[in-house]
Amino acid sequence: MSDEPQKNEEEKPVDTVESFAALQTKTDEYLAGWKRALADYDNLKKDLARERGEMRRASTIELLLHLLPVMNNFEQATKHRPFLDDKTAEAWVSGILMIKTQMENSLKELGAEPFDGVGEKFNPEFHESAGSRREAEREDQIILEVTQRGWKIDGKVVFPAKVVINSV
Repeated sequence: MSDEPQKNEEEKPVDTVESFAALQTKTDEYLAGWKRALADYDNLKKDLARERGEMRRASTIELLLHLLPVMNNFEQATKHRPFLDDKTAEAWVSGILMIKTQMENSLKELGAEPFDGVGEKFNPEFHESAGSRREAEREDQIILEVTQRGWKIDGKVVFPAKVVINSV
C-alpha cells in the first residue's frame, strides 16, 4: 500500500458557480420543453373538441336531410286528411297526426327550422315557385299559398319552400 492518502470525491475542487449555471440552463430547457408540451396538449384538446363539434354537426345535417322529405310527406298527407264517421278510424288518424307532431318537434330539437312565407314577397333564396295565380287585391310576387314548407339548418336553406305566388 502506498502512504499517499486517498482522495475522496468530495475533496476534488469543483467550480460551484459554473456547475450551478449549467444546472440552471438545463432546468430552464426542461421547463421550456414542458411548457411547450403543455401548450401543444391544450391546442390538441381544442382542435379535437372543434373537430368533434364539426363531425356532430355534419352527421346531424346528414340525418336531417334524410328525415325532412319524410316530414314533408307527412305534411302533404295531413292536408288531405279524411274526416271519418268511424271512431276507430278517426282515432287512428289522430294518432298519426300526433306522430307527425312528435317528429316535427324532434327535427326542431336537432336544429331544423321550418319556414313558409305566406304573405311575404317571393325570394328565390328561400322559395321555389310551384305556380302562380292572380289576385288583384294583392301585390305582385306576394306568396299566396305554401304547397310545401321549407327547412333551414343553422340558418342555411336546405329545402326551399314551394309556394304559389301572385302574378298581377
